[in-house]
Amino acid sequence: MANYALLLGRFTEREIFVRFSGSALGALWALIGPLLLLAIYSFVFGQLFQQRLGDLGTESYALFVAIALWPWMMFSDGVLRAMQSVQINASLVKKVAFPHVLLVLACLNSVFLLHLIGYVAVLVALALGGAPIRLSGIPVVFVATVTLYFLALGVGAVLAALQTLLRDVEQAVTPALMMVQYLTPVLYPITLIPQEYRHWLTWNPLTLIMQRLRDGLLSGAGLQPGDFWMMLAGIAVGMLGVAFFTRLSPYFEDFL
Repeated sequence: MANYALLLGRFTEREIFVRFSGSALGALWALIGPLLLLAIYSFVFGQLFQQRLGDLGTESYALFVAIALWPWMMFSDGVLRAMQSVQINASLVKKVAFPHVLLVLACLNSVFLLHLIGYVAVLVALALGGAPIRLSGIPVVFVATVTLYFLALGVGAVLAALQTLLRDVEQAVTPALMMVQYLTPVLYPITLIPQEYRHWLTWNPLTLIMQRLRDGLLSGAGLQPGDFWMMLAGIAVGMLGVAFFTRLSPYFEDFL
């Protein structure tokens, strides 16, 4: 197990290096990209559609979006990178015997690490600028982030296995993630959705995660029993995804 942990660390380091190799700004792009999106969303929705947004729980639309935007980036980028993990490391899979799930974990770890650093940096900058961030909600943010990690692991592992066996998967996942983003209250409050349709969003597990992130950082909400059930459900999804991946892993070499 210690050797696998060391190997996972090397794979994660390699994933970060390969992702930004040849780039003048390097890993800073993990912060610059979401910042540009935050600026665009803040202008379009915060300025042009301000009257239609309803109650955000804060006067700062930038803060409202930032709290959910970086976690969404963690999930969506993590799923996409994890899905491609086996395919982009085909030569390694063919030559060396090791648990292939380490490739999925390395991609996911690198994405979450980079975006988490950016998340903290942006929240600190907003707090220094006067945004009312409640530090008492940090435990809720921690539990929600752990839940998000395992949810991304489960989805990413399943897609990685399917993408290795059937290359059409990637073509469907990208538009599907775009649709999920707009069905998740990242850019808008859930109260903006008419009451008769709002219950459909509750079927999306990301809705609860985003709500709890905002409850913690905007309202200072503390942990509730439901948060731990949410985390356990996320861990269960992650383990089921890994089990599915592991079951198909012996056949990967035949399709690479």
